[in-house]
Amino acid sequence: MNSMKNSVSSLRMHYVAAMWPAVVETAKYFSILLGLLAVGYLGHQSHWSFGSASHDAAHQQETLLKPTTVATETNDDGWEIQFPSEKSLERSGIKTSLIEQRPVHQKVKAAGVIKYDERMSARLSARVSGTVWRVLKQVGDPVHRGDVLVIVDAADVGKAKAEFFSELVAVESKTEILTTLESITGAVSGRQVRDARVALREARIRLQNAEQTLVNLGFNVRKEAFEKLSDVERTAKLQFLGLPDSITKDLDVGQTTSNLLALTASFDGVLIRHEVSLGEMVEAGKPVLEIADLRRMWLKLDVPKEDASKLAIGQTVEFSPDGIEQVLQSKITWISTEMNEQTRTLQVRAEVDNPIISSNTATGQEVRLLRANTFGTGTISLRETPAAFVVPVAAVLHADDQPMVFVRAGELTFARFDVTLGVREAQYIQIESDELKPGLEVVSQGCHVLKSEWILNHVASSGQ
Repeated sequence: MNSMKNSVSSLRMHYVAAMWPAVVETAKYFSILLGLLAVGYLGHQSHWSFGSASHDAAHQQETLLKPTTVATETNDDGWEIQFPSEKSLERSGIKTSLIEQRPVHQKVKAAGVIKYDERMSARLSARVSGTVWRVLKQVGDPVHRGDVLVIVDAADVGKAKAEFFSELVAVESKTEILTTLESITGAVSGRQVRDARVALREARIRLQNAEQTLVNLGFNVRKEAFEKLSDVERTAKLQFLGLPDSITKDLDVGQTTSNLLALTASFDGVLIRHEVSLGEMVEAGKPVLEIADLRRMWLKLDVPKEDASKLAIGQTVEFSPDGIEQVLQSKITWISTEMNEQTRTLQVRAEVDNPIISSNTATGQEVRLLRANTFGTGTISLRETPAAFVVPVAAVLHADDQPMVFVRAGELTFARFDVTLGVREAQYIQIESDELKPGLEVVSQGCHVLKSEWILNHVASSGQ
């Protein structure tokens, strides 16, 4: 019996030892739960404020310093932002600036380049193929209208002169035959007279075509100028047709070809390109010379596409060429009808005088200030307002893409006003509003404080 009791006691001790960890864990769990319930109760009773009394006082003081939004009838928005004290306003960092009235200029900058005036720039070419017979002008030489620059030996020229001579003689011969037939009326048949008249008309047509061929080659020729000349005189006149006496007076008539064609200057200017040499072949229609009038130059400016709609003929242009201290003054004379496909810019043009900076009286050569293909920067005046209201750029805020400013309405009060923006110059920008005028104080620093308060009130109002 005793041994059985001992066995039961031993089993109880083992059971208690095995269950003890579970009992301890359960006790811990209930202790933590009771602690959390106590914290929750205390938090609820104290509104979850466990800080010290000094912290609560500081928090209360900070709340008292915050601006508030108050109702008003002085502003279209219906609300003004008011600070409780001078200290509160000072701590906000808000500073004001006066609305000023002064002239403003809206301008746009554009890259540009100086070019020759295309109306007074010409590329010259021979109208028929041939060989360079003489070169009379070189690059840089001044030229005058009608000056011979290069003389070309072209077989087609000699052929055209010979055909003109032949047709001129044919017309004269047909005229004599018809005159003779008409003078002996009755001795010849009417058919012969009619045939003679037809032959004369055909000869005159061929002469007119031959004359037009010479005109197309650049010769100033009229058949009436040759009708009273002898054949020798006609030959001499046709041989050097189109050449000035200053050149022909030294030429040997017997040794000089009649195939000569002169390339002449079409206006006064300077020879700026020369691509031929003595004896060199030239092709019909291929430019070999270029002349330009340097007294006026073109300014070509590439304006960004966002400013293209603001451009107008007559707007003032200031251009600063690279390497030149002088600023050029002009006006827009032409605006392109298309955007540049590569740069997406719009080209405009202005014209400027090109002043002489030195000259050589002996040679007639002149050195002018501006040179083609010089790059620079242009400034176009788009609009000028003589009396605009301006504020610092930092004073303008945006809400839903609507520009606005805050204006002092009292010592501690600020009102919001919508504005329309105009021209910007440096750190100032033009504003337009019926309510605002010069002398009012606009918030230029710390605007975000007022905007935040206004947004909070705006959201609250919208939710009601």
